[in-house]
Amino acid sequence: MNRILTTLILIIASLHAMAARHSYSINESWKFYQGEHSGAQQSEFDDSTWEFISIPHTWNDQDALDDTPGFYRGDGWYRRNIYIGPEAGEKQVYIYFEGSNQLTELWVNGNYVGEHIGGYTRFSFDITEFVNPDSFNQFAIRVNNSHNVDIPPLSADFTFFGGIYRDVLLTFTEKVHISVTDYASSGVYITTPAASPEKADIQIRTILENKTDGARHVKLQQTIISPTGEEVARKITSMNLRTGRHEHTEKKLTINNPVLWDTENPALYSVYTRVYDHSSNQLLDEIFNPLGIRWFEFHPDKGFFLNGKHTKLIGTNRHQCYLDQGNALNDQMHVRDIRLLKEMGGNFLRVSHYPQDPVIMEMCDRLGIITSVEIPVVNAITQSETFTQNSIEMAREMIRQDFNRPSVMIWAYMNEVMLRLPMERDTEEYYTYAESVAEFGRQLEKTIRQEDPSRYTMLAFHGNLDVYEDARLVELPMLVGWNLYQGWYGGQFSGFNDFIDNFHQKYPNIPMLISEYGADADPRLHSFESERFDFTGEYATLYHEHYLRAIMDRTFVAGANIWNLNDFHSEYRGDSMPHINNKGITTLDRKPKNSYLLYRAALRKDPVLMIGSKDWQVRGGIADENGRTFQPLKIYTNLDSVEVKVNSTSIGKKAVESHIAQFDIPFVDGMNTVEASAEHDGRIIRDIYHVDFRQVPANLRSTNHPFTELNVMLGSKRYYEDKLSASIWLPEQPYSEGSWGYTGGKPYQPRTRFGVLPASDVNIHGSSHDPLFQTQRIGLESFRADVPNGRYAIYMYWAELDSGFEHQTLAYNLGQDKMATEAAKRSFDVLINNKVVLGNFDIAGQIGAERAMIKKFEVNVQNHQGITISFNAHEGQPVLNAVRIYRMY
Repeated sequence: MNRILTTLILIIASLHAMAARHSYSINESWKFYQGEHSGAQQSEFDDSTWEFISIPHTWNDQDALDDTPGFYRGDGWYRRNIYIGPEAGEKQVYIYFEGSNQLTELWVNGNYVGEHIGGYTRFSFDITEFVNPDSFNQFAIRVNNSHNVDIPPLSADFTFFGGIYRDVLLTFTEKVHISVTDYASSGVYITTPAASPEKADIQIRTILENKTDGARHVKLQQTIISPTGEEVARKITSMNLRTGRHEHTEKKLTINNPVLWDTENPALYSVYTRVYDHSSNQLLDEIFNPLGIRWFEFHPDKGFFLNGKHTKLIGTNRHQCYLDQGNALNDQMHVRDIRLLKEMGGNFLRVSHYPQDPVIMEMCDRLGIITSVEIPVVNAITQSETFTQNSIEMAREMIRQDFNRPSVMIWAYMNEVMLRLPMERDTEEYYTYAESVAEFGRQLEKTIRQEDPSRYTMLAFHGNLDVYEDARLVELPMLVGWNLYQGWYGGQFSGFNDFIDNFHQKYPNIPMLISEYGADADPRLHSFESERFDFTGEYATLYHEHYLRAIMDRTFVAGANIWNLNDFHSEYRGDSMPHINNKGITTLDRKPKNSYLLYRAALRKDPVLMIGSKDWQVRGGIADENGRTFQPLKIYTNLDSVEVKVNSTSIGKKAVESHIAQFDIPFVDGMNTVEASAEHDGRIIRDIYHVDFRQVPANLRSTNHPFTELNVMLGSKRYYEDKLSASIWLPEQPYSEGSWGYTGGKPYQPRTRFGVLPASDVNIHGSSHDPLFQTQRIGLESFRADVPNGRYAIYMYWAELDSGFEHQTLAYNLGQDKMATEAAKRSFDVLINNKVVLGNFDIAGQIGAERAMIKKFEVNVQNHQGITISFNAHEGQPVLNAVRIYRMY
């Protein structure tokens, strides 16, 4: 009987809790219009021709990837008739936005409610006076993502997607409740002023609202539940609430022998804040918050300590976008990203360059991922009071919304703020600007420390110490983060070691993180002669191997964040995959790259063995006299040695060095199976790689291996896998008798301020296979292939790369953009086996520069003449970007 009674009491309490406060999402069946529209805020407005969409939504998911420069930045309108039930009659009603970029205005039933400035923090509106209970209510929302000099970010290496791209909810509360509008926070702020393995002191500050016309006598109850479900602390306070807002601080609740939150055991307590009517004991409101008991320190020499234990922080940055969806992701996709980080063995996330979905923060709390969160002040500031105040408000929103996250240990507020200077350095205007940045930084630093003295502050700088010293920023925050790319944007890998060693020597009392480092890796590109800026996975892996060793070897480096967890949208980039920054260790659709495997092998403690480059499904190469093609393959593991079998035959065992065992794999034509195995505690750990290998015979007329096709990129050392057509393109080679290759000419190598690039970085219009057109051989005499007699299709690929066009210079490339060149003037004849197939051929004259052109020809090869593609120049030098030869019959 007692058990039944207890159950009934719990059910009644649960129903009271639901009655006290409840929320639900209103994401479905919105009408949307892109553009300005007069009168769209009015209730009677006719939106019947507008399209239906669901939230999360962005209007830039497609135009941020097309060949048209730029993406839509302007108004977008959302309208929906929402039924609100009779239960709202005695309630307060709020609408809550998790994120909308970047200026949002709301009307309810034709009445203007308010606006929110900023695209990445949450916000809420009290709409009680505007809604009609037990009826449909018209909601109209205008969102604008236009550039605004007073709203950060001003510019950045990511796309500023517009729209309501996170959830929208309605919340209903009693008239007396915990605040919903204190910067859209929970209204409850929890700190642990003292924590140890023996005892933790908990302080809870609560913001209460009394929306009635008179005073109310209430009880405020704070209850703490342990990670295993037991109540460990409770405090009840009686108080009289006058009409309006009230703040109460419960100065001390004590937990003895607390279970500590750390990266390996992220133990979470639950804090329930409840408000009861004093006389009737009716539950008026209830809020849940997580509590993780921990203490931490960043030491300038010894690194990071969590709960007194040294912990190396290794993880990533993260951008909130995905293939074909822009930044409009559902909750499950956010969850997946943090799981990817945890599965890699990471324990650190820099939430960059803006606060992200609350689900991200929840997952970091649950999985033990330490986080740094920042507001989107990127590259530069506007020297205006409005910009400063908007930034300060964003900082307050950020801090209050994630104040109770045990995972958050760093608040950051400027990223590379001296990168895009609005004037030349060493001018009077420059030093005035530097002083403005200094004052701006001081105000934000002061604001953050006042809001939350318990956490560290951080600024992230690009690798130019002098400009940050000019702005007196180096010693302003509690931590300095460095965004460093030596060996990618310029210099050698060793330059990274030199830079951080020199900084630590100069500023020995400043704790330091590596807040960014990375190299672009297009998953379609590979090279066994990899070089800087070739966008191959092989070069990126060498980069990460060096940086990981350097970071782990230096105790004064408290931690590091790879740039980036995932490839992400960046509209103004060209490169091998235009509009995408490929520095992610996973792709835009979250497929792991080799660099991800490297970190997983280095960071995880359970046995790990993974074959690298498994996403390279179609390989190719030239067969040797035994019908084999040897290519290197890396195995990533935390075990001691690895054995590899190829097509069931062992090729030996190798010791592992720095988590890698590299083998030369003897591929044969057709399907190949590579099996890697290692022994651990009496059991065998295995991984298997199936690959379709397309061999080209060394002697094209060989009868043992009949020729079928040849795909070659001229002027290139790279392999290109066309994943859509399952084909492989090979790097060029000089011609030799019986084989294939070029004669004469030189590779196209665009110049930058610091040397040359291995390929053009321009967006090639008219093709999604930009790498096929971004290299070429200039001034070549011929391309020959000694193919056997038969009927062939020959495809020649061209793009004029010297256009004379002015391209936006990306500050993030640090001078590695292709220098402007004059438009090429060239015309030439193209001959196949001495027959002119294109006369006075002028690429730019026919289709324009930086555009893809493919010409297909068919030819009969007789009398063992093979195929010779030759060129006669009329003006300028002939070029050829790529060639495909396919045997038809």
